[in-house]
Amino acid sequence: MNREHKPKLPRTDAVPVLRTDFSDPAGWDRLVQVLETPVTFDEGSEDPFAYERATSYVNPVGKEKYRGLLADMVLAAAPYTGHDLPYDHLYLADAETFASDDLPLLGIDIHLDEEDDEPWPREKPFRIPALHVAGVEINDSIANLFFRENHDFDWSGFEVYVAKPGTAVYEELRRMELDQEEDEEGEEGEEED
Repeated sequence: MNREHKPKLPRTDAVPVLRTDFSDPAGWDRLVQVLETPVTFDEGSEDPFAYERATSYVNPVGKEKYRGLLADMVLAAAPYTGHDLPYDHLYLADAETFASDDLPLLGIDIHLDEEDDEPWPREKPFRIPALHVAGVEINDSIANLFFRENHDFDWSGFEVYVAKPGTAVYEELRRMELDQEEDEEGEEGEEED
């Protein structure tokens, strides 16, 4: 991607995860699978409602037009004042993401300058392991811990637990997901009538 070119960032309701490196298709598939993995922060939890998927909060975008996109290009496309994007941060899945087992995404703070007495500056881009994205997004969505406040977090000391296929909680989550899909299909069918 030409560094002079200002990319048009996607208008998605969910925070985008933009694929910028296309040299590892299996790595992208693995990343999407990790973002869809049910995770919890309560060890041994058998409560399906204690689990979340990052894809409930983020939207993986694998479009070729974002190939080679860099953090400074994102910041140029989302100026400190005046952009109208519906999210205040996003993630890049770049070569460094795919080179590591924990798939650390590059998180970029693009919030707008607040019109108050003491506006806070944007944080420098920072890495977040893919399995931790759900926790970051949950906390951000409820204003418990804003995205930017994760910039110096030590992820190695923070355990996340996954619901593995075949476990009772995974099967319950899958059943709930299928029920939701059936409900949505039923609602679409009613609208067409």
